[in-house]
Amino acid sequence: MEFISSIEVFLENGFMYAVMALGYFVTYSILDFPDLTVEGTVLTGGVVFALMIGAGINPWVAMLAAFICGALAGCVTGVLHVKLKIRPLLCGILVSTALITVNLIVTVVGQGGSFTGEGALTTVSIGRNAPTLYRIFPFNLLPASVLNMNIRKLLAFVVVCLIVKILLDLYLKTKNGMLLYATGNNEQFTSMLGQNPGRSKIIGLAIGNGLAAVTGALMAQSRGNANQSMGIGMIVIGIASVIIGTSVFKNVRCLKPTTKVILGAIIYQACLSVVTLLGVPTAYNKLIMAVLFTIALIVSRQMEIKGRRGAE
Repeated sequence: MEFISSIEVFLENGFMYAVMALGYFVTYSILDFPDLTVEGTVLTGGVVFALMIGAGINPWVAMLAAFICGALAGCVTGVLHVKLKIRPLLCGILVSTALITVNLIVTVVGQGGSFTGEGALTTVSIGRNAPTLYRIFPFNLLPASVLNMNIRKLLAFVVVCLIVKILLDLYLKTKNGMLLYATGNNEQFTSMLGQNPGRSKIIGLAIGNGLAAVTGALMAQSRGNANQSMGIGMIVIGIASVIIGTSVFKNVRCLKPTTKVILGAIIYQACLSVVTLLGVPTAYNKLIMAVLFTIALIVSRQMEIKGRRGAE
């Protein structure tokens, strides 16, 4: 029974974090932009979603609002880099640091409080009967006698992840999507085409952080609240999922890159679940995440070197 429960947990977490990993695929893999903003935008998405759900707003609309808020934060990062010529890492640090205060203000004021900076509320709770995604149509049509709430939640997250994947695949086939690839590979080439590479960077960062905010909304539903610690460690999860997926399935040509990233997120969460089943205390989770990330980097590097030698 514990094993089955663990499968449900890592699949739920896998599809939940896969949405953020798809966003990181755009910024990290396509644009080659190491974006640190996600640690702030994940929380932004969770807070916005939780507050809107508490106000009785449809969860699909709340998730769209979370995406827009995250995308706006990504645009700020892009503008700092493109217009003010600030380095990528510093842009992410500046915006994610600013979002710490912004998210706290939204959390307090959104619950009818007055932000003074002292004794402020740091959590937005979602009630048990709140209209979360897995409690409304069409998931409420699923028989409760067969599928418990955890299975409904998993199915809801799978649906959201697939919707994001399909929309992202369609976008990457458009002219703007091709410009993202061109900008990541060679900015000068993009300029020679008469296009603005800076605009592509801003759009890519908006998409990446918007999807990170959607993951924040899913996390709020999974945990039942949005708190100020939600964004910690998200960068490691995002990059590790991308690297694991693109490395493990590198030679599987029938899979699209977005599919590989989703599988990478699931594998990463499965590894964490296995460690938990082995009896390792949850207090070591962050350390384990760092170790897994390091292993993924080493394996990815070795496969890259092996591929170069084979080409020679």
